[in-house]
Amino acid sequence: MNKKCTEFEKLYLFRTESELAEHVKDCPDCQAEMEKMNKVSELIQEVKPYYIKQRKIASTRLKVACILCFGMLTCLSVTYFTQLAGQNMQATYYTTDSVQYSQTTNEYGIPLDNYGLIAVN
Repeated sequence: MNKKCTEFEKLYLFRTESELAEHVKDCPDCQAEMEKMNKVSELIQEVKPYYIKQRKIASTRLKVACILCFGMLTCLSVTYFTQLAGQNMQATYYTTDSVQYSQTTNEYGIPLDNYGLIAVN
């Protein structure tokens, strides 16, 4: 029974290319293994441009999706906070003689002068 050579992996990983080439010249099992490796390498090189193209397309789609999500979030935030600010402005301020007084000044009993400024004695 013929034993299969197990040196290819060791030489491929841990030795120089010249040592691997010398062994491959003499060993038919390692020659077959090297041919398989070369075929796989050729297939990878053949598919590489398609893979890169698909990766660029996916990257572009992801960027567009992120921009759209950020834009929508920004619009919703601006809308929400302007409505919230509008409600707060109506609830906390009222106008008398075209001067705005905050309810907090009246609640705490802070004296105001005719111009709406804090009166200092």
